[in-house]
Amino acid sequence: MIRLGYPNCVSCHITPQGGGLLNSYGRGIDKAQSLLGGEYVPLDSDWFKMLNWNGRITQDFRSIIQQQDTSTTGRAGTQLFRSRVMYRNATELGKGFRFTATLTGENQGVTRPNVPYDSPARQSQLFVNTALLSYRAKALEVSAGRDQLPTGLNIPDLGAFIKSRNHLGYYDAPTQLKATWWGGRYYVSSYAFGPGGNEAAGHHESGGGVLAEFDLRGNRRTVVGMNLLRGTATSEDRTQFGPYARLGFGKWGILAEHDFTNRNWKMGTPASFGQTTSYGQLFWAAREWLVPSLIVERLSVDRPYQEHLLAAKLEVSARVSSYLTVSIGPRLQRDQLTGRMSRSIVFQVAMKGAR
Repeated sequence: MIRLGYPNCVSCHITPQGGGLLNSYGRGIDKAQSLLGGEYVPLDSDWFKMLNWNGRITQDFRSIIQQQDTSTTGRAGTQLFRSRVMYRNATELGKGFRFTATLTGENQGVTRPNVPYDSPARQSQLFVNTALLSYRAKALEVSAGRDQLPTGLNIPDLGAFIKSRNHLGYYDAPTQLKATWWGGRYYVSSYAFGPGGNEAAGHHESGGGVLAEFDLRGNRRTVVGMNLLRGTATSEDRTQFGPYARLGFGKWGILAEHDFTNRNWKMGTPASFGQTTSYGQLFWAAREWLVPSLIVERLSVDRPYQEHLLAAKLEVSARVSSYLTVSIGPRLQRDQLTGRMSRSIVFQVAMKGAR
């Protein structure tokens, strides 16, 4: 949305961190950007008024169906069919208080990579992604509960290196206390976090951080920021800082992030080593509803857990209506150490019910 002059998520999303349910203004924008277009008209029957507590509850059901086929040089290919159903709810309790929740059920769990120094959080076919109690006073919001940690680029691809290697996987929902405030040219979120309860043994991480961003030119299309985080666990400590940028040029836009992480692996032989993850996306809104993107990624991990991966992806996303989005994208990944090439293609359909 940066290309249209939305420097952060506050305008359209109920929670300032973004993702999840849209507010009434955001639903109007969502409707206008679909192939079918039109003006958003909220459902106004007595039945729906009862279900949404006379406008206090915003809720929907969302289904995401994903088919992924992967082949790797010198290895057997894999196939994955994954179906998820999500119930999302935001209930206004009055006097600035709100409760937000997301509950997900799925047929096939997919965890982030299991690497020697960092085991992924345990998967569950029924999972509470978000459970937050929030208080908002004008341009300040304070929240407590469980949620994904703040990130500079709130991209949906959980397989991207900047998410899968930085504790931002699908099942990473730590307990946290966070405060977010914003103005015309700035957005700041500070947070303290603790274990969510489903971490692997030795990886129950606690810590804190701050995310801050600023609109350089004041035109609402040139946002740069930095995310700083310090986390400690029995098995590992990590310190992460990541500059990022969101830039808009009419129909074009650029999303970029480069994260540096220093890890101290404390189990067995102590080892301090670095990790960098890079992400760059060039997207073009050929139509408001049709957006092709070119994405490049890089992962580098130092010895003794050395990894060097490069990846490129071409993705096309079509918002058929405000209730249906279809995307497809081939991806190439090369292991710079072994020369092995992996090829995958992902086809995804996302549907959501009326709110």
